[in-house]
Amino acid sequence: MERQLELQKFHYFDEGNTYAGQKTKDPDRGALLRYLVTPDKEAALIRAYCWTEDLCFDRAQNKQEKEYPLTEEGLDKAVEWLEGEYQAL
Repeated sequence: MERQLELQKFHYFDEGNTYAGQKTKDPDRGALLRYLVTPDKEAALIRAYCWTEDLCFDRAQNKQEKEYPLTEEGLDKAVEWLEGEYQAL
């Protein structure tokens, strides 16, 4: 299946950078997914967040969070999870 969400490659996160994005699935219904992926180098984790409110990360009330190892495979799992959340909209 073709990827629906844009995300950086593993090296971007391994350098300590955070990535945020959004994708609208159905503008008429207001169906959108906002997401944020950030590394925690001390814990060797990638944290992925998503929410459907049209608000910034700090103001969103109903965020979901998943943690994965800070590896290429962990990033792949995070992307799979985010893609699944997008498809479920």
